[in-house]
Amino acid sequence: MHLRPVHGSKLIGCCRLGFLLALMVVCSPLSHAQNVNSTQPATPETGGHIWPALSIGLQDAYLTQNLSPEGVLNNAWFISQYAYGVVQDRSENAEKDPERDLRRYIDLPNEEIESALSRYVSRHPQLTRQTLNTLIINIEYPVHPRRLWQLLDGENHDQITPEFTGVVQAYARRYAITRKFFPNATLVAYGMGMPDGQGRERLLEKRQLNAQILATKMGMLKDVNAIAPVLYERFSPGERAFQNADRATRQCLVNSLQIVQASHTPLDILVLMSLTVFNGNSQNTRRPADLDGIADRLSYLYKLGVKRVIFWNGGEKLNGTNITVKQRFQQLRRLQAARIEGTSAKPASPEANPPSSEPDKP
Repeated sequence: MHLRPVHGSKLIGCCRLGFLLALMVVCSPLSHAQNVNSTQPATPETGGHIWPALSIGLQDAYLTQNLSPEGVLNNAWFISQYAYGVVQDRSENAEKDPERDLRRYIDLPNEEIESALSRYVSRHPQLTRQTLNTLIINIEYPVHPRRLWQLLDGENHDQITPEFTGVVQAYARRYAITRKFFPNATLVAYGMGMPDGQGRERLLEKRQLNAQILATKMGMLKDVNAIAPVLYERFSPGERAFQNADRATRQCLVNSLQIVQASHTPLDILVLMSLTVFNGNSQNTRRPADLDGIADRLSYLYKLGVKRVIFWNGGEKLNGTNITVKQRFQQLRRLQAARIEGTSAKPASPEANPPSSEPDKP
C-alpha cells in the first residue's frame, strides 16, 4: 500500500491519524529489536508503563559502561558525516562552503567515498566490518534530510531539479557503500520522518515530508534497513511547548509510516531519543531532559506499537554535566518501577505521578 503525500490545508486529520496509527501495527515492523548480539532485556509486564526495548548509541563510539543491569542494549553506533568525504573531521577545523560542498557531495566519485570510509574504519577498530549491530548513518551536511525540499523547484517546491536528483543519488551511493563495508549490519538513514518539535503541521512540515517521500520513491533508501526519525527532547516542564510532546510523537510516527509506505523495499522505523534537551529555542537547551517527560514518551511510543528506540548521546556523560549515561538510565528505570508499583498499589487512582529523580547538579 502506498500513501500519497497530502497537499491540502491540513496534512493529518483525526481520521487519517487513526488510520495511519492502526496501519503501523499491521503494515510496518515498527522498531523490532533485530541483529543484536545480546539477550533481549526483560520488559515489565504490569501497569500501563511498558516501554519499548532500549538501545544506546554514541557518536563514533560504543558506550564503555555496562548497561545490562538497566536493560539497555549497547548495540548502536552513529557514523559521522566526515566518514564519507567532503566534510572533514571537526577536529581539523575545516571551513565550510555550503555551495561548494553541495557540489562536491554530489560529484564525489565512489572510489573517494570508499577511501574516506576505509580511513574512518581504520581509526575506529572497535567498529568491525562483520558487525551485526545497528549503524545510524548520520549525514546532516551539506544537506540534512529535512532540508531536501529546498532543492525542489516550483511555487510548491514539488518539481524535481538536477540538484535534488543529484543529492538523492549521492545519499543512495553512500548508503550502498556502507552496505558493502558492513554487509551484516542493520543500516539506518538518519533524520527521515523527523517531526516539528511541537508537532505543528505548517506548510514547512508538508514540504519537508513530501520531499522525503519523493526521495524515497526515487530509490534513496534501497540499501538501508530502517529510517531513524529524530524525536529528541525539545522542551522542559515550565515551558508551554512541553505539553505538545505527544503531538510531536504522533507526527513522528505518521511521517515515518508514509515514508515507509513509499519505499520499494521493507523498512523499519527506529525512533531516536535523547537524554538531553536539544533546542536553541528552549531556555533549557543542552541541559538534562526531564525524566518524567522521557518516561511518558516511552510509554506512549509503546502504546503506538513501537518495539525499540535508540537513545543518542555524544559521549559517556550527559552534555555539560558529571551525570553518566548509566546513572541516567538507572534513574529512568527506578522511575518506571515506581510508576508500575504505584499503578499496582492504587489501580483506581489517577494520580500515580512520582517526583522526578533528578540528581543534584554537579
